[in-house]
Amino acid sequence: MLKYRLISFPLLIALGCAIFCWKAGGFYIYTVIAPLALGLAVYETAAMLKNINILSFPKITGAIAAAAAVGALNGETLLERFSLSARLDLLVSGIAVFLVLPALALAFRKEGFLERLIGSAGILLGFGIPLLLAVCCWKFTLPFEIVPLFKSSTVPGMLFLIAVSKSMDTGGYIFGMLSGKFMPRGNHKIAPSVSPKKSWEGFFGGLLLTVLVACCFHWWGDLKLWWCVTTGVVLAVGSFFGDLTESALKRRCGIKDSGSYIPGMGGALDVLDSFIYNGALLIIMAVVFYSKF
Repeated sequence: MLKYRLISFPLLIALGCAIFCWKAGGFYIYTVIAPLALGLAVYETAAMLKNINILSFPKITGAIAAAAAVGALNGETLLERFSLSARLDLLVSGIAVFLVLPALALAFRKEGFLERLIGSAGILLGFGIPLLLAVCCWKFTLPFEIVPLFKSSTVPGMLFLIAVSKSMDTGGYIFGMLSGKFMPRGNHKIAPSVSPKKSWEGFFGGLLLTVLVACCFHWWGDLKLWWCVTTGVVLAVGSFFGDLTESALKRRCGIKDSGSYIPGMGGALDVLDSFIYNGALLIIMAVVFYSKF
């Protein structure tokens, strides 16, 4: 497991650097990568829930989520490229939604259509929209000018979200593994019936690393220090519960990983579970609470 993570994690970091720093190709990267990741995560959720008799249309549901991500990230750019007025944005979105109707019509003859349709709607509301909010942080600029490297960038919100959220995952994994190995009686489990490997030592180690990474944005870009500390704590807790939510879902469905695309990590949902709550939490912390710190 560890050796596969040591391979996959640097590759994901390299992909992230390419997305953030390769200005000429960034549009094409996140036009494909982000919608594909979101669509796969929603598809995996729908496929898992079949194991507990929550029926849906997995492929259609994933396709709708991916289309929503394409629209959220590229709506203005696409309108400009085709010389369309921004007033047509709603019309274009409406047409995109109606494109899924033929697929639903084909599925109409299947038994339990209404039940599957409700299942798909629930999955989109429960997992698709929260993850879409995380994707939308790509265009969300936090209220500061970050270091010169990123002054011309439009992605500091996404950079903050990924760096801080994944610090909780990384810190929790490292501190949990070390404490379990070197403490005489092992570490102290949080919820062994849901996620056997999660420990209090890993939680507090991940929390510490998350706050430190969040504070780096204070030194880099003059973000308010107490906002960084508070938001680091909030996103650490959000990341933890996102991971725990997916762990509970997988255990209930009787599977180990949501997919097998990423060696050592599993599927798209296994990577994106940190953002189930954190996209919305970051937006709230920045828009509502930044001025209060």
